[in-house]
Amino acid sequence: MTSTFLTTAQVHPHNILRSDGSLPAEPNILLTGGTGIREDLRVHRVERMEDRVKLQVENRYEHFEATSEVRDVDGHSLRVYDWIYRTYIAE
Repeated sequence: MTSTFLTTAQVHPHNILRSDGSLPAEPNILLTGGTGIREDLRVHRVERMEDRVKLQVENRYEHFEATSEVRDVDGHSLRVYDWIYRTYIAE
């Protein structure tokens, strides 16, 4: 199983530049479920659709798994990833 690591710098399309540095890239995934995850951390752009994604939130990682569901959010068709578990960063 493959997974992609997301950082908060990748949140929202206005923070994601296209590879040529031009206009922001369009989001393509939506993270659903889990607790204590801000709404502004739920929409992302990934280059490759993997089975799982891992989002760093403060001192923890939130893990999400791809579903076959697609939702329309602000005019974008986003593939849905459901929350599956949380791990903590060792200090």
